[in-house]
Amino acid sequence: MSYVLDTSAILSGKNLPFTVDLYIPPGVLDEIKKGGRWYRKVKMMMAAGLKVVSPPGALVEAVERKAKSTGDYLRLSDTDVEVIALALHLDAEILTDDYSIQNMAKNMGIRYGGISQMGIREEYTWTYRCRKCGRWYRESVEECDTCGGEIRTTKCF
Repeated sequence: MSYVLDTSAILSGKNLPFTVDLYIPPGVLDEIKKGGRWYRKVKMMMAAGLKVVSPPGALVEAVERKAKSTGDYLRLSDTDVEVIALALHLDAEILTDDYSIQNMAKNMGIRYGGISQMGIREEYTWTYRCRKCGRWYRESVEECDTCGGEIRTTKCF
């Protein structure tokens, strides 16, 4: 069994199994402050077998396209997209407490598990709505075309 870790898995402080293959994308290293205690933990994990692997660009693009279709795109960082793409590439399970990563994983048929939490109970598709006038949008826009109000992400029902 192989696992891809996101930053929350490392920052959880939980002991992770080294009897399996563990991977992170380069973005996870970038999110952890260099010189800090968590960075030292990652370096120790790498010495014990944690591998840093970049996902193929085509899979990153595929995850981004899917995230745009579900409305998760604005909720995911570049590193989150890398985590999902790497799990696809390696046919691995994602270990994360990040709801948006779990939502995308479920949507894309990728195995996932929580570190400190149980994991998501239902899958969401997101849409966008103006806070001022209530107009709905299928895709994210900077401001409402009708009234100039702020656009917020909301679940589709």
